[in-house]
Amino acid sequence: MNILFPHVDSIYIGEGPIYFDAIVDGVTVNCVLTEHALAAAAGIDHVVSRRAAFAFGQPAIREVVARRARESAFGPVVITRAEIRV
Repeated sequence: MNILFPHVDSIYIGEGPIYFDAIVDGVTVNCVLTEHALAAAAGIDHVVSRRAAFAFGQPAIREVVARRARESAFGPVVITRAEIRV
């Protein structure tokens, strides 16, 4: 499965969940990443920006997007803390 994320600098990262589109095998998949999932995916124990945390957490986030894309081809992928395998 080929998964592409947008460049981290092009993702709007404000307060609350992070919304981004991933390209999964050529198909756009809308993704929502909760704040708790971001912290779990980044796996860091010090304060960094949310943008840096997203960059650190991309491997774990990509794993969830791949798993969810295999399970269902429809609807947005909502990534919660429970789905991040640490």
